[in-house]
Formats: sequence, C-alpha cells, structure tokens
Amino acid sequence: MTDDKAKRAFIQNSADSLMQSARLKLAGYNPGGNVKRVRLWEEFGYPDHVEFSALHRMYRRHSVAAAGINVTLETCWGDYPDILDGDSDDDSSDDTAWEVAANSLLKKYWSKIKDADRRNLVGRYSALFIQLRDGKTLDQPVGGSKIDPSAIVRMVPIWEAQLKVSTTQEDPTEPDYGMPTMYSFVPDRQDNNISVVQSQQIHPSRLIIFAEGSEDGSLNSGVPLNQAGFNDLLDIEKSKGGSSEGFLKNASRQISIEYDATTQMKTLAQQAQAAGYDDLYDMINESISELNYGTDAALITQGGSASVLSVAAADPTPTWTVSAQSYAASVMCPFNILFGKQTGNLASTEDNKAWNSRCNGRRNGFLTDRVSDVVNWLCNYTTLGKPSRGTFTVSWSDLLSPSDSDKLANMATMAQLMMNATTALGRCPFDGNELRAVGGFDPEDDDVVSQPMPEADPTGGQQ
Repeated sequence: MTDDKAKRAFIQNSADSLMQSARLKLAGYNPGGNVKRVRLWEEFGYPDHVEFSALHRMYRRHSVAAAGINVTLETCWGDYPDILDGDSDDDSSDDTAWEVAANSLLKKYWSKIKDADRRNLVGRYSALFIQLRDGKTLDQPVGGSKIDPSAIVRMVPIWEAQLKVSTTQEDPTEPDYGMPTMYSFVPDRQDNNISVVQSQQIHPSRLIIFAEGSEDGSLNSGVPLNQAGFNDLLDIEKSKGGSSEGFLKNASRQISIEYDATTQMKTLAQQAQAAGYDDLYDMINESISELNYGTDAALITQGGSASVLSVAAADPTPTWTVSAQSYAASVMCPFNILFGKQTGNLASTEDNKAWNSRCNGRRNGFLTDRVSDVVNWLCNYTTLGKPSRGTFTVSWSDLLSPSDSDKLANMATMAQLMMNATTALGRCPFDGNELRAVGGFDPEDDDVVSQPMPEADPTGGQQ
C-alpha cells in the first residue's frame, strides 16, 4: 500500500510539473531557451531583459564590466587617426591646406568623439551632440549658409537614456523612410532611474549617432558590449561576493551558546530582567556584541558553553575563473589581456596578435564610419568645405605593426641579406629606400640611395 501511495505521489508531481511547464511555455516565459527547465534563468537570478539602467550601473560599479569596456576603448583609441586629403592609394606625401585644416579642427574634439564611443559600448547607442552658435533652436535643421568652425560651441557625448526617437519618416517615397526626423533630448539624464527633467526636441542634423551592431539603422538594434556576458558578470559577483561574505562571517565571531538540560532558563530570564534587559536573549546578544567589539572583553556563561560558528571558507578561484573566461569570450578579448596574470607574466604573442587584429577591424570598420560622419558633417555645414582631391581617408596606425626594436632587428636582418646577395650575385636586389622602409624611416633622395655599394676587396685590405 505504501508503494502504491508513493507511485501515485510521483505521478501526480510529474503531472503538476508538466502542467506548470506547459503554462509557462504558453505564456511565452522561457528566457533561457531550455525547454525542460523553463525557469532556469529565474532560479539563477538572471534577468529576462537587460535594460540600459542595468548596463549603466554594471559599468559604474562592476570592475570586470568596466575593464571589458575600458580595455576595448583604450586599445582602439590608443592614438587618434589622421584625416588625409584623397584616396588611400594617393601616393602624394604633400599635405594640402584642407588636410591641415581638418586635422587641426578635429584635434580638440577627439576626446569627445572617444567618449561618445565609450557610451556606445555601454548601451545600445549613444550620440555626439554638436552644439552650435547659429541663431536657431535645436529643433531646426542645420543649413543655409555655411558656418565658421568657431561657431561650434562644443561637442557633447550623450548617453542612451538621454536620447529617444520622437518621430520618424513615414512617407515611403522619401529616401529617409523609417529614419528618425526628430529626437527627444534630456540634457541632464544619465540613467533610467534618474527623475525626468524637461526634454527638448532636437533635429537629427545636430547629432552624430553611434550604434554599433545596428546595420539596419535602428537605434534599438545596437548591441551593448556587456550584453552577451551580462549573466557571467552576475556569476562573478556571486562567487566573489559570496566568498567575501563567508570570510566576513568567520571574522565576526558569531557565537553559539548551548545550555545543558539542568539549566534553569526561567531563573536566568528573571535575572536578565532584573538587570534591566527585556529578556535573556537581549542580555546574551549585548554580551556577544561587546565581546566582538573589544579585544579584551570576556563572556561569562552560567550552565552553558560557548562556541564560534564558522565554516571553511570556499576558494572562489575555480568558479570565478570559469565565469571570467566566459565573459572574456563574450567581448572577444583574450583572458590574459583583460585580467593579466598573478604571476606577472605578460600575455602571449598570439593573444596580442588576436586582440590587436580585433581592434584593427573595429578601427577600420565601425570607428572609421563614425569619424567619417563627423568629417562629412564639417564638410557639409562649415567653411572647412570639401576636400581638394574630392574625397578623404581616415587613416589609423596599424596595431599589428612591429615595435621600434623589432623594426631595427628586421632592418639589420635585411642589411645582412643585402650584403650576402651582393657578394653572391654581384649586385643588390634592394635599394637603400627599401631598407629604410623596413625600419620605418622616411625615404631619402634618389641621388643618395642610388650610389653603388663599394665592391669587396678580395685581398682583405692587405697589399
């Protein structure tokens, strides 16, 4: 009979579980995608949707989340690009007047453009607000006569929470169909939890939008850098914070008092009340608090024995490392570059190459597009005008290029090769400018590098 009851209970529990899963599935609740355990994310404490406020707080307060963004930002913006007049294939080395003016103008705004990119990495999008002294309100388009660059009051990086789309182009015959025609701008708002102040309408021509990953042009399609690894960041907090809390509890000396069966608890309670305490527990807690507060305090018990409640502190390293490696993979940054090594060893050459290749791609893709937007805005609306050669190029340094010591080592190797080739063939297949290029030096005049190399003396200098 007992076995039958157990079987019926098992069947009932299974049926209840299946019905609960079915109800959750019908309600569309399954953020983790696990069809068997549809509440897995809820049990682990993972949010269903990651809003900007959560991403913003995570960046502000979580060291690993901040490291992921800052390492990406500082590597990509380790130096600023040059704006060249003409195509990248243009061999002319002479700087044009437009090129000099463009680089001089952008020099004071690079830090603002960089900060707009930082805010883009935190949220789905950010913007660079170009504040002008043009006599127009913010909801009016920039245009008419071209303004002098000195009319640019400042460029202001804007968080996602500060900027929302107000209206979009609904006419399908227009070239900007589906694109925003007006934005709602809140100057002092950074986080969704901050009280809303009076918003202003701002025209798109006064903004440069940063929305990495939004290839369809929609702001909401942007991909925050910490979105994919958000659950891993929570797990890092759990393992690190849980270990720290356990250490604190052990250090605080929580005392357990055990009374034997012969102890007159009623008598002790009466004595505690006579001493001015509400009950016996208040007296014991105060005694323990004084014990933990001072180093020379004593605890006196009558008919009881005191012991310290403590547990063996767990080592968080294995759990923390798994979560940290998963997060590093989500931001495509090698673990040793993101966190370093406790042993003091540097990241491997392969790690550095992979990371620099990733940042090179970001430079030459997303960041080049955004810098081009800024330059095009200056060309269209200011007296900087169009480039004299018809187009311009955003030129970044190569993060994979060899260091100065590597260049000199390559130069020495090539020089030895030139000597060996001259001895074997009677002529050198390379000239001096090619050797200088390997070392990263500018070419010399033709009459200097075209001088023939002296022939080797077969006698070794002996007469």
